Amino acid sequence: MESLREQFTNPAWAQKVIVHVTLTDAVTLKTLTGDANWLPTIAWFFDQVGESVERQGGDVSKYLNDGVVAAFPIDRAAEAINAAILVQERINEAQRENSYRCNCAIGVATGRAVQFPGGAAPTFIGPVADRAERLSDGANAGAIFVDEATVGAANMMMVFSTYGNVINREGSQYLAALEELPAEGAGVRIAYHEILWAAQSFGVRSRAVTKINTVASATAAPPAQPSERIAWQRGTVSTWLEDRGIGFLAGQNGDTYYLHEDNLCPGTGKPTRGDTVFFIGQPAHGHGRHPRALCALPMGAELTVTLTKVFAAFGFCVLSDARGTRQELFLDLGHGAQDRYRTGQELTVRIDENRRGPAGLVLDSTVTELSA
Repeated sequence: MESLREQFTNPAWAQKVIVHVTLTDAVTLKTLTGDANWLPTIAWFFDQVGESVERQGGDVSKYLNDGVVAAFPIDRAAEAINAAILVQERINEAQRENSYRCNCAIGVATGRAVQFPGGAAPTFIGPVADRAERLSDGANAGAIFVDEATVGAANMMMVFSTYGNVINREGSQYLAALEELPAEGAGVRIAYHEILWAAQSFGVRSRAVTKINTVASATAAPPAQPSERIAWQRGTVSTWLEDRGIGFLAGQNGDTYYLHEDNLCPGTGKPTRGDTVFFIGQPAHGHGRHPRALCALPMGAELTVTLTKVFAAFGFCVLSDARGTRQELFLDLGHGAQDRYRTGQELTVRIDENRRGPAGLVLDSTVTELSA
């Protein structure tokens, strides 16, 4: 009988789309619940992945302790993405019905792979399988990450999700902006798109973000304080429920953000539908939830602030919401600001914007030059 080493002497390479599905809460299921709970849940999960892959023309390669690996022909890259979407939709539906509760993250990668001989189903190995696993490992629960090769091979006009169909999303509209996972060991950084299959994106796992920050801190200057580093986002109030003190913002990135009145900067007043609001985005806390808008600042709001920095023509103050989120606000002070203002001084400003985000325009008419 020919040995595996002999079979791999001249391997048969094939272009494949590899889908790696990771059950993100497998350990929790097994350690915090009894066998009568986690065994049926994982069996149901395996069934959903298997049926979704088979429906889209792929094959399950192997079942893992905490996931499933499947393979598709390269001309079925769009179907591979649809299979991943179908898995997430079935999990989401089961959670709404409270029938099964589990979460998964999915990575999809395309490239040359070698078929591992033997076994009932073909198993493919190689860098493309490693890439799919890394994407799945870096993705947050609910997320689907696909590499650039998959996007290049897929007819994105064939990609479909239930929510996307409701809002007429199609083609490249299913792709979030290109991002990167950090290098691991001797590996390289992986460029990927998140598939926008639901009403919100799901992002990376916290440990992946930590790795990115670790890589950056090893090669760059010490990071600025969070209030200086986080960029403002801009959104429009789509809903505001005055009696409940909550609402939703339509972000420029396509996400819908949840806004609570405690996350409004004090003194700004309550927003109304159609208002422009600047805010700090916080990722969703769990599957099926919206990301949150923190330190929210409505356009046109007037408030009293305290100067923390003064420069030649501008300055900064620090804003905070009732839940402790802090963020710096740029203040347009005009030329000669260092002669007319000092740190610790209180000013009344109106919120406007410039090309970098919100800007506070001074309304005080009593500001005089400081004595020497």
